[in-house]
Amino acid sequence: MSSKDKQVILITGPPGNGRDEYLQEALPKFEKQAKLGYYHIFDYMQKTASSHGVPHLTRENVFDIAKATLERIRDSAFAKVTYEVSESQNEIDIISTPAVFKVTPWGDYFTGKVNGITLDHIKQLKPTKIIVFIDDLLRVREQMRKDPLRKRMRLALRDLADWRESAIEMVQDYVDKRAYSETLDWIIFPKEHPVKTFVDLLVGQKPRIYLSYHITGQEDFKDVQRFMEKLCDSFVCIDPYTIKDWDIVTTYDEALVQKKKKLTIRVNYRDGVKTFSDIPVQEVEDAIDLIRTQIVQRDFLIIANVHATVVYHRSENPSYGVMAEVIHSVTRVNRPVYVLYPFETRPSPFFEHFVKHENIVFGNGAIESLEDEMIEKLESDCKDWPTIVS
Repeated sequence: MSSKDKQVILITGPPGNGRDEYLQEALPKFEKQAKLGYYHIFDYMQKTASSHGVPHLTRENVFDIAKATLERIRDSAFAKVTYEVSESQNEIDIISTPAVFKVTPWGDYFTGKVNGITLDHIKQLKPTKIIVFIDDLLRVREQMRKDPLRKRMRLALRDLADWRESAIEMVQDYVDKRAYSETLDWIIFPKEHPVKTFVDLLVGQKPRIYLSYHITGQEDFKDVQRFMEKLCDSFVCIDPYTIKDWDIVTTYDEALVQKKKKLTIRVNYRDGVKTFSDIPVQEVEDAIDLIRTQIVQRDFLIIANVHATVVYHRSENPSYGVMAEVIHSVTRVNRPVYVLYPFETRPSPFFEHFVKHENIVFGNGAIESLEDEMIEKLESDCKDWPTIVS
């Protein structure tokens, strides 16, 4: 196989976000799609640790050894993986590792920060695609507090939001510093997406779309889910509400009005509703500015790394978020915008100003028929969409 035909995909992100568990579910789905190689960096660290004086490297003792020694073990693991990837005949090689850890400062861990991967490692690997894999803050918080290795750190929402931001910034830094002759595809991918969406994203044969829709004040998303499932037959459909930060924001705002000291947040995941109880308002307050900022930054970054934005406008009322995403798509990253507006009247002229008239499907007919009309339009147009160049 020509090296030009092979995909080298780095999957990274903050620790504790379920990356490796999700990959174990996804990997068997590739059997009929492509010849696949999988490289888990920590497995290679365990294999090389003995040559650095650490006979038994485990998850339990990994941060008990000197940081300088740990970094040498990590560097050796990356060198080994880089060599194996360069020699493999796979169609897709997947490398998985967390981006950055925060640990209790001790010894030569002065800052408490440990890089799981560095810019030099990414340069060695020369990935064709990078996936920043993230999960919902509330779910990560709960998982961390159950983890015997991390629960003593009492990681708060602010810490977890910082980890997430560090992972995204590291990839952005690499994208900004790489040679202009190198092409690179990268995207933020939330865990809550179905595994099929992840597989389609990595295989790379389907165009990618960002599905924009009203979230604030909405409770019933059945129509959105139905439309999304239809879209997934032909497209990789990225759903912004797979990260539930907005649920934190709205519950916090309600708590301020009601002068509560503790929050209870109900989140509707794919596998059912989950309730997170007894969250101190102060903990949320410490993180709320960063959470609000990340909602906007993350969605804009995703839009920049898809082929088109599709608006499912199920409410006649305007949405700040939808409008901002439409403007960003058109004016900042040159992405075509399509709008399904299932009402007899047209949308606001300010909204129409940013969307080509022929890209709007509107009318008060059967909603599923309008959905099908929109999908037919997308399938017809996608061959002319701009390519993704980071």
